[in-house]
Amino acid sequence: MAVCQEKTDTKLWIYCPERLQAYLETLPRTGRHILARNLTQPLGKRAAQKAVEDVREALGLMHGENRLVPHGWRYTAARLLAEAGCSDSEIQAVTGHKTLSMVQKYRAQANQRAASKRAQQRRGR
Repeated sequence: MAVCQEKTDTKLWIYCPERLQAYLETLPRTGRHILARNLTQPLGKRAAQKAVEDVREALGLMHGENRLVPHGWRYTAARLLAEAGCSDSEIQAVTGHKTLSMVQKYRAQANQRAASKRAQQRRGR
């Protein structure tokens, strides 16, 4: 998938995971884009933001402790990739972070979580 990481204005090619590919194949194709304004034009940024907001509202996830915050999705992706054992360069290729220091921040958090789990499992024996 061709995307542009808005915060850094970095253009990226992101491999579409098999689970997402399978889901997208179930959807009717009505044009060139997954999120489309019409048959040939992609959905604009504001319209995409509104669509996400509508879904969050419908699911009851706009407010409160369990709210979904789109800004955090990039962070979550970086952390999950780190937890899956991806290298810093692999994480950077997906998230579009310009500096390795940001990727290393997420890796440290993932490492801390894994270390905490190992420690608590050892204690429970």
